[in-house]
Amino acid sequence: MRILVAAPPFAGHLHPLLVLGLGLRRFGIEPVVVTGVSKAPLVTELGLPVVPLFPDDPGVFDRISDTPGPVRSRPLSLVKQLAANLDLFPGAAQQIDAAITRHRPDAVLADFTAPVAGMVGERHGLPWVTTMPTPFALETRAGTPSYCGGWGPARHAGHRMRDAAGRSVTRWTKRGMSRVLRSRFAAAGAQVYRPDGSEAAYSPTAILGLGMTELEFDRDWPAPFRMIGPVTGTVEPTPDPPGLAEGPLVLVTLGTHLRWAKDELPERAAALVGAIPGTTVVVSLGEAARRGRPPIVDRTGLQVYGHLPYDRVLRRCVAVVHHGGAGITYAAIQAGVPAVVLPQDYDQFDFAARIDAAGAGVRVRRWSQVPAALARVASGDRSRLDALRSASAGYDPVTATAQTLFRVTGRTPRPPGPPARA
Repeated sequence: MRILVAAPPFAGHLHPLLVLGLGLRRFGIEPVVVTGVSKAPLVTELGLPVVPLFPDDPGVFDRISDTPGPVRSRPLSLVKQLAANLDLFPGAAQQIDAAITRHRPDAVLADFTAPVAGMVGERHGLPWVTTMPTPFALETRAGTPSYCGGWGPARHAGHRMRDAAGRSVTRWTKRGMSRVLRSRFAAAGAQVYRPDGSEAAYSPTAILGLGMTELEFDRDWPAPFRMIGPVTGTVEPTPDPPGLAEGPLVLVTLGTHLRWAKDELPERAAALVGAIPGTTVVVSLGEAARRGRPPIVDRTGLQVYGHLPYDRVLRRCVAVVHHGGAGITYAAIQAGVPAVVLPQDYDQFDFAARIDAAGAGVRVRRWSQVPAALARVASGDRSRLDALRSASAGYDPVTATAQTLFRVTGRTPRPPGPPARA
């Protein structure tokens, strides 16, 4: 079986699909990766065929994602960003159409931010599978809605009324934006909702949640949805960080985006030195191009790196301070490291609410609250975090993805081969 794997060239969206794609080879499933041209060298380095989108404009995706400030729920910012995404649809669709004609895949596996790949695949008669590192972004008929500032779980009737109002506002907001941008939606050949009311950005057949049921709030998931477990790990060939302190460490990271929030990160981190006595505070600025390089700042109690691989660093950590991104959220849970979460934008507020409610860490609203929060999580009860860590080990996302692909294509499953060597 050959599949087309599509995602924007951002670590939180592309890397999970690369991990899945490499793992699927054990089942005789060969991926062809479609992503922005800036990540084409990485995909090639991993030994996967790649179709680079917009080869003449390497920064086209970054101009949309790396905003000069937070987007959050500001209507004008949301409309502007959605318009920029829709403007890419026609060009991306044309290039994906050519890739499907050339490679003749049997199915499309697309990140939830790359619905254009699934839509083009459907025009070719191909089954489409959506992957979602943020499964709570799906609309449901019951449960706590997302992108409302990070609401917690419904614990009483007032919360349930709040949630019902939030779900209604979310739906009407999307409909309103589609009316404002109706000419762009028409040009893109896209829509917000299908005639049956389901969200058109996601596959009508199979939606795979790259998360944990144990971290989510109660809700009624759509029929095509299946939670298959988090997908983490460093896909870039990365040498051990030179000079990294042995530990114990406190990792501080804001992921790979949020450039507007990182200018003061080293200074913010310096203020955390001593919050947990005997630890070294290590900062990752999320710049993949600087992986494997010595620290930018290296002094007693503080090291600042351009890039640090989470899976190698977290094993030395007693706590982590992060923004609530999907990758670091699940990497910390899998490592059993408690988190102090200071969300900055997008879905990070919803991850923060879930981390706090599940006992995987605490949520704070200001940097001034971080030192006390670090001391609290370092000495707090970790039984709920340990339970989450154990639960995460029970998922097998690669096998679940393979099963889904065999099902939607009608192919006969084949036994997996041995795991590839690292």
